[in-house]
Amino acid sequence: MVDRLLAIGDIHGCLTALELLLEKVQPTSRDQVIVLGDIVSRGLDTRGCIELLMELQTRVPLLCLMGNHEEFMLDARDDDIACGSWLYFGGEETLLSYDPEYAEARIENVPETHWEFIESFPDYYETEHEIFVHGMVDPDLPLTEQDTNEFRWRKFEDVRPHISGKQVICGHTSQKSGLPLNLQHSICIDTNACRGGWLTCLDVAGEVAHQTSEAGEYRMLDMNTLLED
Repeated sequence: MVDRLLAIGDIHGCLTALELLLEKVQPTSRDQVIVLGDIVSRGLDTRGCIELLMELQTRVPLLCLMGNHEEFMLDARDDDIACGSWLYFGGEETLLSYDPEYAEARIENVPETHWEFIESFPDYYETEHEIFVHGMVDPDLPLTEQDTNEFRWRKFEDVRPHISGKQVICGHTSQKSGLPLNLQHSICIDTNACRGGWLTCLDVAGEVAHQTSEAGEYRMLDMNTLLED
C-alpha cells in the first residue's frame, strides 16, 4: 500500500520545472512515482533530467514509461536516417545537453548508463484501478493484445473508456491550455512544459495536480474543477 500514486507528464528536458516539481511534491519511499514518458528531446537539459531521475530512483519507487521520443532516441543510436529525423524533432537539443560546452551534438556523448536507463522503460504500468501509459490505449482491447504503437503514439482523441473499466492516465497529446484534460475515465497530463506551459504531477487519489514551469512558477489545481463531459 502506497501513500500516494504520483504521475508526472511529459518532461521534455525541462530540468528547472522538474527540480521545482520534486521540491514541491516531495515524493518519499512510501509513494509510487510514474513518469509517463518523453523525458527527452526539445528542452535544453535532457541529460540533467535523466540524471535527476536516476538519482531519485535510488530513494523513491520510481517507474519511467517509454514515450515516442525515447523510441526516437533509441532508433537514432543505430540508424543514421532515424538520427537525422530525430535531430529535427528535438534530438539536437538532447545531444547538445551532453556536450560540456553545449556546442556539438554527438550521439556518442550519451553515456551507456543513460542508454540502459531508457531501455529499461516499460510501455505501461497497471494498478488495480488505473492504467498509466504515454500515448493512449485501444479502448476495445486488453493491454496484452495491443501494439506498442498504441502505447507510444496514439493521440488523446475520440477517447472512450477502456474495457477494463480502469482509469487511463497518459501524456503525449500536448494541452496548449496548460491544464490537464480530465474526462474522469481518462486523463491527459501533457501540459506543454517545453513550450512555455506547465509540467504536471497528478496525485491520483488526492485528485489534485501540482504544476511548475521553466520560469520557476508553481500552482496546484483541483482536478474536480477540470472535469469535462
